[in-house]
Amino acid sequence: MRDRPAGRIGSLDGLRGVAAAVVLVHHALLVVPTLSAGNNGEPIPANRAWLVDSPLHVFWAGGEAVFVFFVLSGFVLTLPALRRRQDWVAYYPSRLLRLYVPVIASVALALVWFLLVPRVPSPGASGWLLRHVEPLTAGGLVGDLTLLSPTRLNSPLWSLTWEVAFSLLLPLFVLIAKATHRVWWVTALAALLLSGLGRQFHEDWLMYLPMFLLGSALAAGWERIPEIRRGTGWVLAVLAVLGITFEWWVPRSMVGIHVPIVVVASAGLIVLLCGKWLPAERLMLGRVPRTLGRLSFSLYLVHEPITVSVGLLLPTSLPWLTPFIAIPVAIVVAGLFARLVELPAHRLAKRVAKSITVRRARVGSASTHPAAAASPLADDDRTAA
Repeated sequence: MRDRPAGRIGSLDGLRGVAAAVVLVHHALLVVPTLSAGNNGEPIPANRAWLVDSPLHVFWAGGEAVFVFFVLSGFVLTLPALRRRQDWVAYYPSRLLRLYVPVIASVALALVWFLLVPRVPSPGASGWLLRHVEPLTAGGLVGDLTLLSPTRLNSPLWSLTWEVAFSLLLPLFVLIAKATHRVWWVTALAALLLSGLGRQFHEDWLMYLPMFLLGSALAAGWERIPEIRRGTGWVLAVLAVLGITFEWWVPRSMVGIHVPIVVVASAGLIVLLCGKWLPAERLMLGRVPRTLGRLSFSLYLVHEPITVSVGLLLPTSLPWLTPFIAIPVAIVVAGLFARLVELPAHRLAKRVAKSITVRRARVGSASTHPAAAASPLADDDRTAA
């Protein structure tokens, strides 16, 4: 087995970028009325059905891409906590700053788009586009800013509600991962079953939070999971594509509790392949996936209001132009947003975490060794380390 660095796994950054791109394409295509109808399970012409009701849906399977995000978050937040001691007092303010500063900025930007391009219904527009035509209210803005009840002003924020919930519950997930690391696969199976039950009983918390648990289980078992051989990897890659799109090509009569289990398991398999199978690793370490990975959070936050605005500005007879305009504009705006908002927020979060950790170390040192409080060295950051 190849040696792996103990730090960040770059191929998973690339996967995050690809997932963000899939969500972007998903929303751009939903401006097309027939594709919007097909995405809602409505009958559509046969010449469009091949793009909806087939494994080719993988290229714009936005909802499933969010599931990959959830599994990735469970993995990347749990893994460091398993490898080194975690300062939970510093973690909470740092994590919340990391999430909420970009979210608040994205809501402000969405509000600008809303004011520049009023959301007025247009005859012949897609059902997805028309669902975004809703009044702006103070309560709605508060719901967006707090992530307690996101509106369609920037509807991808719904997933950030669960990211925040998982972030707050992370110590519990880490505890479960540590306690079950020898039988991590049992935790993974339990996560899949719970997610399926959540879908069956229409309980969002039961459906989504176990997806993060699946990522935590993969983190717990990561060192025990062997590298995937080339031949086996190709078989698993085909199964992953078929599984992640299972709900689109399987007959409607077969839809049941097993469908979300298959889809979520496939999301986990995709994460596993991109971290343990050399061809997938190399693909995700390419320039485009890695660049998208660096922009992924910003792209996810800013793209939908841009897509809606472009869709509303274009004549309803030309919906296919939306992807060609909205996608490049969203990528450019995401690049600016990352530089001006996301990266400064990340740096601020790291400074806050370091400051809290250093301050607590000093207090602990002073309480253990009272004489240190009077020593000039007690105020030196180097001694705090």
